[in-house]
Amino acid sequence: MLVTRPPNVAARLILAVAFFFALDALVFRTGWYTFHLSPVSTAGYLQSSLWIEEDRPLKYPRQVLAVGDSRMGLKPRVANALTPETRLQFASIAVPGTTPRCWYYMLREVDPDANRYAAIVIGLDTYDDHTYENLNERELDINYLTPLVGLIDFVPFVFSYRDWTRRMDATEAILFKGLVYQRDVQEFLGHPRTRFEVVRWQRENGPAAAYNAVWERRSLAGMVVDWNSRTLALPEWVDTQHRQIAENLLLSDPPPYSAEYARYRSRWFGAILDRYRGSRTKIIFLRLPRGPVVRPGLVDDRSSTIREFADAGRALLMDQHTFDRLERPELFGDAQHLNDAGATELTTILAEEVSRMLGLQDGTH
Repeated sequence: MLVTRPPNVAARLILAVAFFFALDALVFRTGWYTFHLSPVSTAGYLQSSLWIEEDRPLKYPRQVLAVGDSRMGLKPRVANALTPETRLQFASIAVPGTTPRCWYYMLREVDPDANRYAAIVIGLDTYDDHTYENLNERELDINYLTPLVGLIDFVPFVFSYRDWTRRMDATEAILFKGLVYQRDVQEFLGHPRTRFEVVRWQRENGPAAAYNAVWERRSLAGMVVDWNSRTLALPEWVDTQHRQIAENLLLSDPPPYSAEYARYRSRWFGAILDRYRGSRTKIIFLRLPRGPVVRPGLVDDRSSTIREFADAGRALLMDQHTFDRLERPELFGDAQHLNDAGATELTTILAEEVSRMLGLQDGTH
């Protein structure tokens, strides 16, 4: 009598997973698909910003890179008009919606040897460890970082999340990237020719478009705030959605101290500082203009993660009042973001201040 052995389910499962991983790696880890991500997708937009920086001609020996989210108002075109004075060339990889966790991996991508820049300028809303949001669990980071994280990042990236659902999502971003790209893949397969044309246009025209971009030219000039009644009057052109955002941002109580946020900043900014420890690159933190109006009576903390980095000599700290003069309605296009005029003023001040902090204004370097 012939005896058949039961199928080894575990072995078959392992083989299936290995095959799926190999197929995923073949398609999504060779760089080909990453190159063809939609430039308007989360990951594709970030990738476009990084490719522009990687391919940018370095015309001067001292390069300065700005990092941040949508509030980082540096305009490289304006800053580089001042190069004869500052002796610096500026660029930016600021991407809306990104966070310090993203900035670490973005910097690793554009500066793998940690020697490309004389300075990296990081724009922050505050030097204090105050926030409403738990950035540790931010799902959007996974979408942004899927092209940038690999097997070597499994432990630090996956376990930077505490929620197990987020950990599984982060695991997919490292092991099975196609699952994260699923919607993008469907759009690509539906209209491949369109995708090729869009990507080609972005590669050919994206750098100039970003460099010469004109920001919002309207302003909040004429806005009136009554802090006692917590009411806000805005110009007529502001729509309902942005009015609601402005009220929530400007009239709500300031965010509280967060020990979790302090640990988050220590982890990710500490990782950035560790990458550049002993290098020629200076890390400079700056506090961005807080808004078109600022609540009276705010008090800054005496100590915080950012201040401790500076006190330990690990980073440079721009005076937190450097941009206070820009906290005016006429320089903002909405409750959070500088308009074109405001960004131009910020850039001029920032370029000159970075040059001074690097010791390039005394003629000795």
